[in-house]
Amino acid sequence: MKVLAVEDEPEYRDMLQDVMKSIGHSITVASNGIEALKIVESEKIDVIMSDVVMPGMSGLEFHQKLRAKPEYANTPFIFLTGADKLSEVKAVCEPDRDLLLQKPFPIDRLIRLFAGGIK
Repeated sequence: MKVLAVEDEPEYRDMLQDVMKSIGHSITVASNGIEALKIVESEKIDVIMSDVVMPGMSGLEFHQKLRAKPEYANTPFIFLTGADKLSEVKAVCEPDRDLLLQKPFPIDRLIRLFAGGIK
């Protein structure tokens, strides 16, 4: 599975990259929504994980722009956020396509999520 992780914090970005590789997934990383949009234009991505608060373009803006692309209308999207943005994220989550992981989250929860077969 090809995963895109959009995260401005290098520690989280590195952790996501390490975890995805350890469970056999290919991963591309971006540090903000602007970079992520460029990536989805040139690569087919199966699952997207994105922080919500980032410089340049927030995860919420990125999600909106991504969902406007027909080829990404049904791509699983996992929001990564702290408690202060939960209500904003829940307001845009789409049933059966979007998930939410509240930071900090246990790594084993992320592994179980992917082991359960994100589609």
